[in-house]
Amino acid sequence: MQWWNSAIVLFVTAWFLQIALSYVQSKHYQQTVRMMSSQGSGFLGVGVAKRRLGIGSVVVLVTDSNCVVTQAKELTGVTVFGRFKQAHEFVGRTVHELLALSSNESRLHAVRMAAEKIKQQLEES
Repeated sequence: MQWWNSAIVLFVTAWFLQIALSYVQSKHYQQTVRMMSSQGSGFLGVGVAKRRLGIGSVVVLVTDSNCVVTQAKELTGVTVFGRFKQAHEFVGRTVHELLALSSNESRLHAVRMAAEKIKQQLEES
C-alpha cells in the first residue's frame, strides 16, 4: 500500500508543477505579445502551429504600415521551458513574401498564419 501512496503523491506533485509552469509560460506569452504590440503604427499577427506528435511553433510578427516585417519572434518546442527568440530571417520581408512560403514545417505554417492575420487586418482597415 505504501507504493500506491508514493505514486499518487508523485502524480499530484507533477500535475501541480505542470500547471504552475504552464501559467509561467502563459504570462511570458502575454508579456511578449503586449511588448510587441506597443509599436505605434502597423499590424501584429500571431500564428500557431500545433502538432499531435512533434514540435509545435508560435510566431509573432509585427509589420509597419507598408506590411514589411519589423519584428519577429518565435517560440518552438514541446515543453513549457520554451521561450520566445528573435526570428531574424523574417525581418525585412513583406507579408506577401511570407504568404508565398511553402513547406509543411510547423514553423513556416505558423508564419503563414501570422501573415494571413496581418493581411486580414490590412483589408479591414
